[in-house]
Amino acid sequence: MNEENYLRKKMVQALQTERSMLEEGRLLEALDARYEYRRSRQQLLQLWGDRRNEMQTAM
Repeated sequence: MNEENYLRKKMVQALQTERSMLEEGRLLEALDARYEYRRSRQQLLQLWGDRRNEMQTAM
């Protein structure tokens, strides 16, 4: 659960960074932040998938 919370926090921070970079007109930094969000989201989905597979094999 700790890893999930860490990834969620990372996603929120990336979205906040993206928004502020867009407001400042720093488009490349905004794209970097969006990439960080997507990478964290993918890691979270993978973590959920791994846990789902573990639960199915335990049954």
